[in-house]
Amino acid sequence: MMYCDAEWLAAVLARYRTEELSPILNLGSSTRHFRQVEQPHVDALIFKPLEARGVKVVHSDLKASDGVDIAGDIFDDATLAAMQATHPKAVICTHMFEHVVNRDELRRRLLSMLPPGGLFFVTVPSSYHEHNDPIDTMYRPTPAELAAMFGGHDIIEQRELIGHNYWTLVRKRPFTLLFRHVTRFFVPFLGWQKWKRSMTKLYWLYHPYKVAAVVGRKAG
Repeated sequence: MMYCDAEWLAAVLARYRTEELSPILNLGSSTRHFRQVEQPHVDALIFKPLEARGVKVVHSDLKASDGVDIAGDIFDDATLAAMQATHPKAVICTHMFEHVVNRDELRRRLLSMLPPGGLFFVTVPSSYHEHNDPIDTMYRPTPAELAAMFGGHDIIEQRELIGHNYWTLVRKRPFTLLFRHVTRFFVPFLGWQKWKRSMTKLYWLYHPYKVAAVVGRKAG
């Protein structure tokens, strides 16, 4: 989750009462270490404030690890049943739709966990380089396109978030990352796909990442 996602989501969640959110399911949560150490803004801006308000948070991810309450694939019926059994009133789903082949089924399963009037908070990168986890379909919707996926439900907000750029990461490890790009530039024959991903990423050195964001309520 980018900082711009976390900042926006924190502001949006603050508008809703505890009883409207709790329990809230965090799909694709990753691990506690990821949320608190690798991307500390996620925990600091979103989950610590929620927990301080008394909102029960259920973290779900593919991998079983510390900080993951429900481990499994949402496309597996048993895992979906375990998620539904928590009776979430809201679902957070950030940067996940670009990593699945069947987006319609993910949307259907996400909504199936919510009661009528339940809230969903969804973000998907709209301008971002390829990032496999384990795949990237390169789905890069506009806010309007993302909102249209949830047609028939009440779209409360749709917005394009402007994030940082690749240079923000490069300047932290300039020698390592720039050396990698320069080296790969001269050896495309060693791996065309890796070479293409490496060269394409340079576009975002000075162009900001963008994210499509949607808040909605499930229809009654």
